[in-house]
Amino acid sequence: MAETQREIESKFDVAPDFVLGDLGEMLNGPDGIDQRQSELLSTYYDTADFDLLDARMTVRRRTGTDDTGWHLKLPGEGFRTEYRWPLSGPTPGVDAPATPQPPSELADLIRPFTHDIGIVPVARLRVSRTRYRVLDAAGVLRFEVADDQVYVDSCGMVPIAETRWREIEVELGPAGRRKDLRAVGTWLVARNAYYSASGSKLERALRGRPVEPVENTDDAEGSEVTTVGAVVLNYLSAQIDALTSGHVAIASTPVEASTLSPDEAVHRMRVATRRLRSTLRTFTAVFDHRRASWLDGELAWLAGELGEVRDRQVLRARLARAVDELPAFLVLGPVAERVDRVLSSELRQHREALLATTRSTRYHALFVELIQWRTAAPLTDEATKPADQLDEYVGTAQRRLDRKLKRAGRRSATDGELHAARKAGKRARYAGEAALPLLGKDAGELMRVAENLQNLLGEHQDAVVATELLRRIAEQVADEGGNTFTYGVLVADQRRIATESAAAARASAGNAEIE
Repeated sequence: MAETQREIESKFDVAPDFVLGDLGEMLNGPDGIDQRQSELLSTYYDTADFDLLDARMTVRRRTGTDDTGWHLKLPGEGFRTEYRWPLSGPTPGVDAPATPQPPSELADLIRPFTHDIGIVPVARLRVSRTRYRVLDAAGVLRFEVADDQVYVDSCGMVPIAETRWREIEVELGPAGRRKDLRAVGTWLVARNAYYSASGSKLERALRGRPVEPVENTDDAEGSEVTTVGAVVLNYLSAQIDALTSGHVAIASTPVEASTLSPDEAVHRMRVATRRLRSTLRTFTAVFDHRRASWLDGELAWLAGELGEVRDRQVLRARLARAVDELPAFLVLGPVAERVDRVLSSELRQHREALLATTRSTRYHALFVELIQWRTAAPLTDEATKPADQLDEYVGTAQRRLDRKLKRAGRRSATDGELHAARKAGKRARYAGEAALPLLGKDAGELMRVAENLQNLLGEHQDAVVATELLRRIAEQVADEGGNTFTYGVLVADQRRIATESAAAARASAGNAEIE
């Protein structure tokens, strides 16, 4: 099984004669600096069509002073996740392959993106690195500044766009904070460094240096966004990243481990499908209808597969807490054990089914389509409109939510009207998220109202589902001649929660004002 670590870092392009200076000038307090030299040789792998690069994933085989092994790097929101496998030598008595191949686990994880055609070396990078490790008073790493001289050799796949450059990487350590990253960034920019627009060394080697330097925050990745299509695609791209990293996290976790604790990767992946579907519907005029409709349907299918796992994870934690909070004299029999046994069994079945889904042709086809939306999205002429016209789309989502809130705010509102308000709230919330970089405070207020409604109605829905599960288990216990008293207590408690949360949602809907 691979080792995993999260990287929070910033990358800077610098001139060949850049002078880093004394890092001690910017440090306050008793921090120490440990300087080291290392030589690294990294062979990067991809398909002949660079499908991994299009998916913002990199696979490399590294040897040298540090970090030897096979590495898979995945995108994230403000961070990157790296999976690592040790290098393995040839089997005794068997000739080593001319081109070392990745571990089978790694090959399986990237299969939805490589289309079963295999990966080959595409570039070889030699890096002479000077590392400055800044340690706190306890000797724990705050951050590391890596001054890299990069030299690139072609592996014969494509011409190399840039064969030599210098760059600075700043990565947080266990004792580091985001403010450390910002402080070092400010210090470097003041010395004429600038934030890199290349997502990785491989991307820069193959596609070259950006035409204009990017001078932005530590998560800068591109130039100013000027059209509706560009803003929406940025938001879609972030959700595709979440699906990509979620896939690897799910597919690399054994079923046994995933049933022991909540699987946050499933939750993040499910939320990403919801955001994607909502965006396709809110900004429907921006996309080709046929392609968007197909993608919406496939994302709905995937969300259903993920939901079977996630719902049981949530129920398991919810009911364990509910039983634990009961007075001891109300708990008759092994109630907690029975509930957990039922949910654990169902969770394992659906987790195995989800893993089978990740190996299916349909699942792989979905990821092929998602990556195509990143590289060549099916946009209409509406996408070329100025970005400030986003407020028209957000306004439509807001008015729809207003109508649903008024209906849900009535005392006579049905569960169906509450559910409709919840769906409208999701769409409005995600529209606000997509437009937040442009609309700021107005989009933020819309998101706040929608999120509050979602939370209240989500509690209502969870209580309803929990009630049905408890009734089902109680019937099984009764058939076996067991005592069902405690299940009745739990059902009554969940029904109370459902009623109260529905009432709170109606009150919230009735009082909500979105300007």
